[in-house]
Amino acid sequence: MKEYNFTVNLGGMMDLLSNHLYSTPKVFLRELLQNSADAVMLRKAHGMDEEPRIDITIEENRSLTFRDNGSGLTEEEIHKFISVIGQSLKRNNRENISFIGKFGIGMLSCFMVTSEIILRTRSYNEPDKVFEWHGSTSGKYTVEEIESDMPVGTEIVISASEKYAPYFTFTEILSAVRYYALPMSFPIYVTSGTFSARANPLFNKISANERENVLTMGRQIFGTDFDFIDYIPLESEKGLFSGVAYILPFTVSAASVRSHRIYLKSILLTEDGSQILPNWAFFIQCFFNTDRLSANAARENFYRNELLLEAEAEIEHCISSYLERISIRNPALLAKIVSIHGNALKSVAAENERLFRIFMPYFNFESSFGIRSGKTLMHYDYTIFYTTDADTFRQLKPVFCEKDELLVNASQIYIRELITMLDELGIAHTEAVSETLLDTFLEEPPDAGDYDYLCDIASIALEKYDCSVRIKSIIPAQLTSLYTLNTDGQLKRDIENSKKKSDGMFDEMLDAFSEELTADSSAVLYLNAENPLIMKLADTDDPDKIEVCANIIYIQALIAGGFPVDATDLFMMNENLIKLIEWGL
Repeated sequence: MKEYNFTVNLGGMMDLLSNHLYSTPKVFLRELLQNSADAVMLRKAHGMDEEPRIDITIEENRSLTFRDNGSGLTEEEIHKFISVIGQSLKRNNRENISFIGKFGIGMLSCFMVTSEIILRTRSYNEPDKVFEWHGSTSGKYTVEEIESDMPVGTEIVISASEKYAPYFTFTEILSAVRYYALPMSFPIYVTSGTFSARANPLFNKISANERENVLTMGRQIFGTDFDFIDYIPLESEKGLFSGVAYILPFTVSAASVRSHRIYLKSILLTEDGSQILPNWAFFIQCFFNTDRLSANAARENFYRNELLLEAEAEIEHCISSYLERISIRNPALLAKIVSIHGNALKSVAAENERLFRIFMPYFNFESSFGIRSGKTLMHYDYTIFYTTDADTFRQLKPVFCEKDELLVNASQIYIRELITMLDELGIAHTEAVSETLLDTFLEEPPDAGDYDYLCDIASIALEKYDCSVRIKSIIPAQLTSLYTLNTDGQLKRDIENSKKKSDGMFDEMLDAFSEELTADSSAVLYLNAENPLIMKLADTDDPDKIEVCANIIYIQALIAGGFPVDATDLFMMNENLIKLIEWGL
């Protein structure tokens, strides 16, 4: 028997396959499935008169026999396609059939789990001949014609190496084949002794009245112990893909990684959906097949081209259209989806106008009127005020409520972006509450001049805090004062606190930062002209008493507003309270 050499460094190829090209040795099954699918397609193109099928027989922990009734190979094709890496039947593909893989690499991937491969084949082009090919990791192979009654097709026998023997069991092979070739249109049977099962049960075409069946199918595909909320049909108008997107019933982050089942020509390509699914669709888990896209060199993801971009756009359209439909036909279902995935959905709605219009009505916002829905805000006819500081919101909430003005707490992530999008899209007018706005928003008391002395002395007392004092009429009257601090003012206060803790080591650098701040980087303490204590202070002409009270009111305003208060501030307030007691006030 004549012995031949592979036209490749087999040892180097095995290193490439094992360590660089394939993520798991089990992938040899995928390669065999791909080759068989190609062979079946080729034979069908020439008028196959029997049902295509693949049969896999297991000898537990020892060997695997892989049979198909595809086109088979002639002796010339064995030398050309099995023993030369990179050659493919598609090179002689005059029928323009879309093949999945290359026979050479696919067959040789089996050497990752065995030291010897036996292939027997009868070609539909030469049905009177059967050839047997033996290949080994030594880099040698033989081919001979044999006597056999095998039908047209190919049979591959693989004996497991000791390391990979645990893979060669009925359970492992059935699971792997089902994982790799679930949507295959023709049957694949796995047999071990008396046990036999079809690895790829047929699925009916998805339709609106099959909801429970489709959801059950999802649980089986992904092996989950939970029920999906709903499913989204993924049907390409251009015929690029077909499948289902399942909506997860639990909260996930936008950065979470989901395990999908994405098939190319009915063979698993990848679990990674990042290359074809929209980046905002993190709340779904997908199962779909495509016949028209192309794989990359490792056949573990898609080759990026114009057709892939078209598929991406169509998938995004399928998901967005579903969300728009249920917002009209089943708003309760969309509300449930938002209640589970709300925080993450806010992030995508803040960047996508179409999704904003879908989800915004279902988001809830904390406001001076209580919790209000996005739908309410979208139909609000007056200015929507907002603040990005939670403590400022808490301070101003009663003021805005008394004035019947809507103030939204936009301190949580993405809320500000959603509120400002209302303005950007011309849906509602919004305005941030700034120190300048608050100054004009709060009313001047009719007798403001009577408070000038109080404000002047209090401003001098609080000058050390870069805080000026103004008089306003504030409702409710129980509120003694309001403290506001702009961004630069807060930074300046933080710099001063840092200087106190740095023992002078970084004073020069901190002073340099402070000099870059704007001139108006100061705080304002608004005294309430409606409050009895402020009224009584206005009648006092003793500057010492005003200074003591101003210091106390200032610290109380910091505490009420949730601003940081250090030990020095508390000590100062206690000292001034003692003075009031000593004065009998």
